[in-house]
Amino acid sequence: MSTLEDADTSGSNLTPDEATRLLAQPLPDVPDARYAALQRQLRAAQLLEDRVRYIATARQLVDTGQGRPGGDVWIITYLNGEFTWGSSGKALEASDAFVTDTRLSLGVRAVVALRQTYFAAQGNDRAIVARMWSRADDLAAQALRQGGTVPASLPMDRLQVRAEIERMQGNTKATVATLRESIGVGRNAVQSAKTRSSGPRDPAVLEAYGRLDGSMGMLTYALVRDGRPQEAINVAQSNLALWHAGLISDGLGARWNYRLAASLNATQQYQPALAAAQLSDQMLQSAGVSAASHTGWLARQEVVRALIGLKRWQEADASYRSFLGSMPPDVLARTRASDWRLLALLAAKNGRMEEALEQAERIVRYRNRLYGSSHPLTQEAAGMRGLVRLLRGDVRLAMVDYEALFAATLDNPGGWLDLELRGVRGYVLGIAFDEFMRFVADKALKGEAVDPAMSDRALQIADRSSLGVTQRAITDSTARVLASTPALRALLDQEQTQRQAVAALVATLNTSLMEEDSLRRKAQSPEFKALPEAERKTVTERQQGVRDSIKTRQADAAAARAVLTTQREAIAKQFPAYADLVTPSTPKPDQLRQLLGTGESLLVVYPTDTATLVWLLGADGSKAFSAAKLTRADLGRRVTDLRALLDLGAAPAGREPTIPTAALYALYKDLLGQLEPALRNVHSLLVATDGPLASLPLAALVTQPPVPSTPPAWLVRQMAVTQLPSSSALQALRRVAQPAVAAKALMGFGDPLFNSATSPAAKAQPQATSLPSEATRYDAEWGFRYADMPPLPDTRTELLALASTLGANAQTDLFLGAQATRRAVLDANLLDRRVVAFATHGLLPGELPGISKPSLAMAATADARESPLLELDDVLGLRLNAQWVLLSACNTAAGEQGGAAMSGLVRGFFFAGARSVLATHWAVESSSAAALTSATFGRQAKGTATRAESLRQAQLAMADGGLGGGRWSHPFYWAPYALFGDPVR
Repeated sequence: MSTLEDADTSGSNLTPDEATRLLAQPLPDVPDARYAALQRQLRAAQLLEDRVRYIATARQLVDTGQGRPGGDVWIITYLNGEFTWGSSGKALEASDAFVTDTRLSLGVRAVVALRQTYFAAQGNDRAIVARMWSRADDLAAQALRQGGTVPASLPMDRLQVRAEIERMQGNTKATVATLRESIGVGRNAVQSAKTRSSGPRDPAVLEAYGRLDGSMGMLTYALVRDGRPQEAINVAQSNLALWHAGLISDGLGARWNYRLAASLNATQQYQPALAAAQLSDQMLQSAGVSAASHTGWLARQEVVRALIGLKRWQEADASYRSFLGSMPPDVLARTRASDWRLLALLAAKNGRMEEALEQAERIVRYRNRLYGSSHPLTQEAAGMRGLVRLLRGDVRLAMVDYEALFAATLDNPGGWLDLELRGVRGYVLGIAFDEFMRFVADKALKGEAVDPAMSDRALQIADRSSLGVTQRAITDSTARVLASTPALRALLDQEQTQRQAVAALVATLNTSLMEEDSLRRKAQSPEFKALPEAERKTVTERQQGVRDSIKTRQADAAAARAVLTTQREAIAKQFPAYADLVTPSTPKPDQLRQLLGTGESLLVVYPTDTATLVWLLGADGSKAFSAAKLTRADLGRRVTDLRALLDLGAAPAGREPTIPTAALYALYKDLLGQLEPALRNVHSLLVATDGPLASLPLAALVTQPPVPSTPPAWLVRQMAVTQLPSSSALQALRRVAQPAVAAKALMGFGDPLFNSATSPAAKAQPQATSLPSEATRYDAEWGFRYADMPPLPDTRTELLALASTLGANAQTDLFLGAQATRRAVLDANLLDRRVVAFATHGLLPGELPGISKPSLAMAATADARESPLLELDDVLGLRLNAQWVLLSACNTAAGEQGGAAMSGLVRGFFFAGARSVLATHWAVESSSAAALTSATFGRQAKGTATRAESLRQAQLAMADGGLGGGRWSHPFYWAPYALFGDPVR
């Protein structure tokens, strides 16, 4: 999905007109003059971005450069151009002759071998890639040991290909790390070329930048695979800014457009993704790029993905089929582009059911032979077949297949690691599950009985889908946990090694199966029957030998997977909290009900494109399920409208602060009306939802028709409301025994000083403060300054009031202003505090340049190397025994994206040992915030109420005027507080 870039050598001093005339000139017959003319024409073709002529000229230079000093470098130029813009299969096929040509320099042979390995890695045969990588890496090592002159690209090529091998092994973290190392090497190479250059358009500088651009392009895809698409978007947009400014060529601009599209598709921003992908596709076609090229497929792939995301099925089908139809004979390109999932899905969605079923059946049969029926990848294929059968109306058979998919994704959390990003984590999870949920919703909306087993599975899908939003960020942020837990690190290293061993055994088995298939076809051909008996006997014996080896290798692979399963069980048993965090199980409804206490019920709300599905599970064994006629889009619009009316802080100046009781009642009735009988005896409601509803304070819903001059029947009058990042979070919170209560009351961090230039330390040694690492680089390009964030002086008042309520010492237990640093949090002993409070800005992924994980903004320091952000990684490394973590002034529960992103931060605090997190849906008014939090914590500290009930009583006191004398009765003041986690323990 990424590439080793061709060198962008368009920086000669030719004008476009001169380049056009140069390409029109005939080549001289004299060899030396012909050689020189071809080099000039290559530059001219590059300047004009005439890719067809560029490839043809590079190929001629390969031939005319033979035996000339430095002439073998054109081999690399040609192979790069052919793969990138022409025929990827032809580039792969041509490579081997050059790798084995001992007349060429060792350095060139090493680079060509690395190129060949990369080309092959875009196909499916891992065994071949492994052999090629072994040879290429050995040649590269020899060339570097030998010394002397080697191609400048060799070090980066080696790192880029190593990253591809790591990608194929599923090691996304290692891939990102290797590419970052490659980018560092590339930047040094660009700087070195600049010091020796005659100017900024010097070809050597542009060649070095081309190689650097290749690593940055690969990094965008690696970041997407690692669950960090916003960071990939930042990288793509910053490079596109260079293109718009005319600083890089249209060829690179086209590539950054499809890279941006890939990142946008990963974040479900399909409309802008489609625009970027279509622009890229048009630019490439205008430049004569072949459909069999690397770039041709990557651009068209994002077009099709965006159209699928927009559910424009006919256009997606037409685009994909026309692309495959335009492709010249090229085994590698066609193998890569012919994704069986796409073929089956688009055929089914466009009414070609038999074609779709044939595609799915074929893959199920093959994977069953390769892996066995219980392997996650076989179950993935069965799930795709289930999707086709469901669309065909074969419900019974579809459910059999879906159960196999459920076994892989819902019942086997460890197996999640084995699934393909393109498969269950991509098309299958996003579409096969959507179709299942649509089927369940349609039955419920029609008033038809939904099989309990089916609604139970739908609830698990809702839970798994909500986890998927943050799971990659969580997994990526466990480095500090592992560093402090050597025994866990050792177990995980063993698991990863075993997973790679299983993959290697399967690759070998795959090769044997392909050989057996080839021999079987040969034995069935008329030509075989015409062979002499001795030759036929040799083939038959070979066929039997391969079949015997297949049995042996299947047994070896099964045994290796059994070891892998045992290792995963050991990790889950010895480190259950880590397993809950990284590979969470997806509990069934009966398991969830057993976790509930008296008076508690669990409400799960899951909006889809056609309806909103709602489950209510009670501690008494009750279970209710309904479907509301609210699509995700409908729900999003209504939530947005309600938030605009409730959030007075965002209201236009002069607007009367009315309370939208009618709209709040209408939403309650539409969403929960069918469940009213089951809600009557609920005292504590735990709500698990994502999407639009996660950004609305459900406590402010109105449960009865509004009556003039009568206080609204807020839901909070009837029950306490607690939120969960997902229903499975309840299992993680209540699995462990309740710890002893911490000895001390509070530790708080607030009113951080974002501009270190005003701190006493900075006055002693003034220097600019900026975010470190990636954010520093984006600072310069985007003009962001951390010091420009608005200060939060009112949070100081809130923390002082909270300290007074809890009897804490404000001097020793609060870190305010310049003291509220990330380092202060990391160095503090938080294990003995019942309440840990952060009164500062909450930052979402992508909200600031270079920030890919949810973070809390702490005080800046004079040391530019010290990050001012408390990131998810840091939170996971904390040790807490807190009943509460307060995120005040953070706006951390706000917005659909914010709710999803911040759920990762909430889960991080749970892992660190917190029992609950109190956050806000919008920026709150400071005086009322201090009053409400003090009242909440004061009630709970006295032991007279649970956390959820303490919050409820404080909210009711404010709504009814007992707290604040009626000044704060509008829900703007009391409703935004959201309690995440366990309401009791």
